Amino acid sequence: MNKGQMHFSWIFIVIVGVIILTFFVGFAVKYKDIQEKKTEIVILNNLDTALTNLQGSSFTTSTSIELPLDINVDCSKGDFSIFINQKNGVNHLLASRNKLKDKMHIWYQPYEIPFKAANFYYLIDDSEIKVNSNFYDEIAGNMPASFSGRIVRNSNGINIEGDVNEGTVNGAKYIGKEMMYAAIFSSNYGCFYEGVKKKIDETLLIYQTKAAILNRGGCNYNIILSKLNMLRDFDNVRYSTVEDIERANRELASSGCPVLF
Repeated sequence: MNKGQMHFSWIFIVIVGVIILTFFVGFAVKYKDIQEKKTEIVILNNLDTALTNLQGSSFTTSTSIELPLDINVDCSKGDFSIFINQKNGVNHLLASRNKLKDKMHIWYQPYEIPFKAANFYYLIDDSEIKVNSNFYDEIAGNMPASFSGRIVRNSNGINIEGDVNEGTVNGAKYIGKEMMYAAIFSSNYGCFYEGVKKKIDETLLIYQTKAAILNRGGCNYNIILSKLNMLRDFDNVRYSTVEDIERANRELASSGCPVLF
């Protein structure tokens, strides 16, 4: 073999080697993408099943899911999405940190003011959450163990003022203990809050329509309707309004009229 043929052989070998290496690298990358996509689908399916089961259960309100991949929870204009490898829209109100890793704990609570206005899902991982409040024991005592075990009393933590029914979390308003927990766990509470107001407006429309129909039967629903209408100005409502609505609903029953909820 002459020198020119030897050079040609080496060049040919290098080219073939590069092609083979490129093929295997590309295959490995593609395989990794496929596996991650498969894992993403499994995580999303597990999450959807968990949310559905918690809402339908009369007993279990919390569960946990292993996370082989980190997930990011985002909120924009009251609408939520979960990002793993790509953005996935979620038709639920999620009170969550922006990023969750390793293990996700889920807690479900219906938001009642006093009628059921929305379903809240709180999402946390094993990270520590520092809380500063003069009613800390009452806050932690109402949580499932998977959540209370990660709440730590600390004077430099999230500042909660008021009581479990009404107050502020780091200056942000809440009405009802369910919203208080949402404010504690959420990185996007302002967006979450907007989503809650949308749900309240939708639910109020249903009850106002129902009251208009029942009014024709000789019962007077004007008092409870006026109280319900106050919830539309949710930024300025007080928890006493929720108590007034509940009282007015009971008074309808005591007077022999169908209750509104």
